Amino acid sequence: MCERVYAMLLRFYPCRFRAEYGDEAMLLFRERVRHERGFMAKLQLWIDIFADLLISIPHQYGRFEAPLACSPAERVDGAPEFRVLSSGVPGPGALLSGCLLSLVAFGVLFLWVAHGRNYRELHTWQGPTKHSLHLRTIARSPLQEATEGGMRLAAQWKPAHLVLAKSATPGMAMRIGNGQSALQSVQPPAEQQSSAPLVQDATAAMIQAIQKHGIVMFGESHGGKQEYEWLCKLVNDPQFAALVDDIVVEFGNSLYQKSVDRYIAGEDIPIEQVEKAWRNMVGSFGPPSPVYGWFYKAVRDSNLKHHGTHKIRLVLGDPYGDWDKIKDAEDLGPYVANREQWYVQVVKDEVLAKKHRALLIMGEGHFLRRPGQGYVEHELRAGGADPYLIVLGTNAVGGYDQLDPRFDSWAVPAIVPLAGNWVGALPAMPVVTGGMAPPSPLKLADAADAILYLASRDALTEVHMPLSELVGTAYGDELVRRARMQSGRTIEFTQPPEDAQFPRPHPQAGGAAPHTLPPPPKSIHDPLPPRPPSQ
Repeated sequence: MCERVYAMLLRFYPCRFRAEYGDEAMLLFRERVRHERGFMAKLQLWIDIFADLLISIPHQYGRFEAPLACSPAERVDGAPEFRVLSSGVPGPGALLSGCLLSLVAFGVLFLWVAHGRNYRELHTWQGPTKHSLHLRTIARSPLQEATEGGMRLAAQWKPAHLVLAKSATPGMAMRIGNGQSALQSVQPPAEQQSSAPLVQDATAAMIQAIQKHGIVMFGESHGGKQEYEWLCKLVNDPQFAALVDDIVVEFGNSLYQKSVDRYIAGEDIPIEQVEKAWRNMVGSFGPPSPVYGWFYKAVRDSNLKHHGTHKIRLVLGDPYGDWDKIKDAEDLGPYVANREQWYVQVVKDEVLAKKHRALLIMGEGHFLRRPGQGYVEHELRAGGADPYLIVLGTNAVGGYDQLDPRFDSWAVPAIVPLAGNWVGALPAMPVVTGGMAPPSPLKLADAADAILYLASRDALTEVHMPLSELVGTAYGDELVRRARMQSGRTIEFTQPPEDAQFPRPHPQAGGAAPHTLPPPPKSIHDPLPPRPPSQ
């Protein structure tokens, strides 16, 4: 029924327009109808359609002029004359129907405005970037080094562009993304170079991005206190809680999904069982930060607060390795080498296949755009998603001591889009590493779509697990065993409870012998073993 109505509405366009664009318009309509859920979403769809008709039909009759004869006919006075062969003017019936339709549409729009609905903002459409970004390096195990080589190869793949349809008017494009569509202005390159950034409230901007794209990828900086304080507030925002179906996290071993589901749903379950999810990750090196426990609890509290309504599910994206059964590096190899592949598979199964809206949280090194898109983003786009990438940013724009004072006037926390402004033109490396890495030719706008800015670089801190939970404990001894397995050396627990998130880099002492890492295990080329039952 809906398709027949839309096909009838298309007949108000000129014949030449329908012949050229009619099939594509119908495909886009079918795609959006398939994804819109609920009465309000359907109503919004038809309001968008009627509004577009009112704007574009008059334009098309001015644009698609009647064709002219290919050869001139001579007038008596000798001047050339071209005769019209066909007329594109609609008949009286079509004009009468158009007038009636316009009155109905204006009435609906008037009622919509009178009830104070929010309007969707028009945004400049940007295509995929083709640049790379390398994060600061930290102490890595040989397994992690071996895995990164494979990830860099995967990141070289040419990005797959989203399906775009020709629009009803020049300079406009329609994009479909997880049930959301919008007419978006495509500006000439010269008009995209405005210098003033749009500094948005971080929570409102995150909600808007998820509404528009369906999926937001957030590249975190591990252990950041201010970062996770904001994330905990975000998940407790009523609008966010009602909108988002899933949060897929890197800091959670999939082996414990069943326990986490029960905990997040509000069941009474021992916290010692739940904390295995972030304490027993196969991809971590050293003690995990307490901020991850904060976040699990914040999602649980949000669901309890909104009991009986829509609930957020916390989906664990770390491979399902069981440390009780991992005895050496060969046992660990397949899990570490397939971390990104498993994360992508989880998103495809739990988010894309179910047409859910989701926030994806992973270390920014996995999400940042390398030559083209990173492996995770490439695979999600190939699966039909249109993710929006946000990373943590600082006011470090050059060397470690070079902090840009223009950030000081921003109201924080803020999310700032990067296209066409001075923020996006900054060198990416210092901004995302707090000045710990030097500038490179890569610009920030080529690495992500937006940054989350929380405070000046020197005000950002990192939270560590208390020494009382590590020194002389069974868990501390287990972390030492894991470190020896991955790096060939032991670790000492000396960190304070909280310190600078981006400390000043210190040059290596002269004459110090570099640590020799053991060779990577042969098993890094193996696929993941079969998944055991969830605990």
